[in-house]
Amino acid sequence: MKIFITMILLLISVTTVCVLDGIYTNKIFNTLTTESENIYYSLLETDIENEEIQNKITDLNDFWTKKMDTLCISISRKDLQPISDYLQYLYSSITNKNQEDAITYSKLLYYNAVGLKETTGITLMNLL
Repeated sequence: MKIFITMILLLISVTTVCVLDGIYTNKIFNTLTTESENIYYSLLETDIENEEIQNKITDLNDFWTKKMDTLCISISRKDLQPISDYLQYLYSSITNKNQEDAITYSKLLYYNAVGLKETTGITLMNLL
């Protein structure tokens, strides 16, 4: 009987950790996709030298830098690296004042974030 109670407690604990990790991961990727999409559309309308866009890019870079280490617990760093790379390219386009690169890398960042969100999210397809 003691083993049965221990097994149930262990099952509940593991399930809780998995669900909380899924919620946390989903929240981070929702923020990342929303912000990267906003940056992309802002870059289409205004110049890269606009201080508001530069602040959005810097804030998103800071956000991702803080959250990436936590996500590495459940997602491979190799899978997260393209997002970091595109964010750094986007950040360097501010320094270079290169509008075309900024637009390109913001779109690539968005597509990679959406793709990673779909592969790591809790969906019926991923459960199969």
